[in-house]
Amino acid sequence: MISRNFFTHRYDYRIEWLKFIELISDPSQTEELQVRIIRALAGFVDSPAGVLWSLSRGIGYRPTAVWQLPAPREAKLATEDPFIAGFRDGSWIQERLPEATEGAWAFASQNAWLAVPLSYRREVVGFVLLDCLNHWVALDWEAFDLLRAAGRQAASYLAEERSTKVLRDSELLNEYSKRFAFVVHDIKNLASQLGLVVSNAKRHIDDPNFQQDMLQTIEDAVARMNHLLSQLKAEAASRTPRLAEADAIVAAVVAELAHGAVTIETRTDQQDCVVAIDPERLRSALTHLTQNAVEASRPGDCVVISTRRHRAHLVIDIVDRGQGMDDTFIRDELFLPFRSTKSGGYGIGAFQTRELIRMSGGDLEVFSERGMGTTMRILLPLVPEREPAAPSVVT
Repeated sequence: MISRNFFTHRYDYRIEWLKFIELISDPSQTEELQVRIIRALAGFVDSPAGVLWSLSRGIGYRPTAVWQLPAPREAKLATEDPFIAGFRDGSWIQERLPEATEGAWAFASQNAWLAVPLSYRREVVGFVLLDCLNHWVALDWEAFDLLRAAGRQAASYLAEERSTKVLRDSELLNEYSKRFAFVVHDIKNLASQLGLVVSNAKRHIDDPNFQQDMLQTIEDAVARMNHLLSQLKAEAASRTPRLAEADAIVAAVVAELAHGAVTIETRTDQQDCVVAIDPERLRSALTHLTQNAVEASRPGDCVVISTRRHRAHLVIDIVDRGQGMDDTFIRDELFLPFRSTKSGGYGIGAFQTRELIRMSGGDLEVFSERGMGTTMRILLPLVPEREPAAPSVVT
C-alpha cells in the first residue's frame, strides 16, 4: 500500500497509454493489428520480439502473428491446457523465471519470458508471448498492472476487428445470395421458354422455319444463361454500369412474348432514350412485369407498354386491364421476398424487379385498383449526354 501510494511511479500512465492507443488505433500503420499489439506490449517492458496466439473455436490457440521472430510451425495449444488455466480467466500474467524448468512452457521458444493474456468479457481470446532481453529484468506490480490493462484493451480491438470481418463477410454473402436468387428466377423464365420450344417441336419439327426459330431461341437462351452465371462472379458487383437502349429492349421483350392469346401493344414517343442500366437487368425486369400483366389479362385483352420522357427520367408503363390489386396487398405483400400468389412461383419476381431498378438509381411504382387493372411504372434516370449503348440481344 505504501509503495503504491507514496512513492514515485515507474511509469507515466498518461504518456504510456496515449502511446499505446496511438499505435494500436492508427489506421495509417502498414502492419496488421495483431503485430501492432505485440509491438505495443513489448514496448512496456523493452522486449525485443513476440508472438501472438489467437483462439480458434473448436481448435484451440494457434500463433497468428509474429514480430521479430520466425513464424512457429504447426503449433497448437488446447483450451484446457494447464498453461491457459494459468491466466486465471485473464486476470494473471505469467512470468517465466530463470530457475523454472520447461513444464508448462514447453511449447514456447527458449527466450519466451512473459505471457500476457488478451481477455475479452472474461474469456482469454488470445495471449502474447514476449521474449526477454539478454539480461534479466525484474518486474513489479506497476508493470503487471499496465500489461494487464493493455491486454484487455488490445483484446477489445481484436474483437472489434473480428466482428467487422464477420459483418463484412455476412454482407458479401447476403449480396451473393441476392444475386443467386435473381439468377434462379431468370433461369426459371428461360426454362419455361425452352419448355415451350420442346412442346412445339413435337408438332413442327419438320418445318424448316420452325427449325431456324428453334435454333435461334436456343442460342439466345444459352447466351443469356452464360450472362446470368457471370453475374455470380465476385467482380460482377463492381463493374461499370452499361448503357441500354430502352426502346430496343422493349421491342425484344414484346417479340419474345407476343405469341399468345393476349395482345401486347407498344407506344413510344419516338425519342432515343439511353439509361445507365445493364441491358439484361432491364430486360429481366420488363419480362417479369409483362408476363405478370399477360397472366392477369383475359384472352383477347391488350397489354400496353409505353415509354416516354419525363424531365430527367425515362418512364416505362406496363398497363393491363386485369383484376387489379388493393392498396393493402401492394403495401404489405407484393414486394415481400419469398411470398408468391402463384403455385409455381418463387416469390422473388416483384422484389427482384424493384431491386434491379433501384440498383440503377431508379424506382418501381404501382398504380392499381380492384376490377380496373394495374399500371407498373419503371422510372430510370436518363443519361445526360448520349454515349454508345450496349447492344441488346433480340430473339
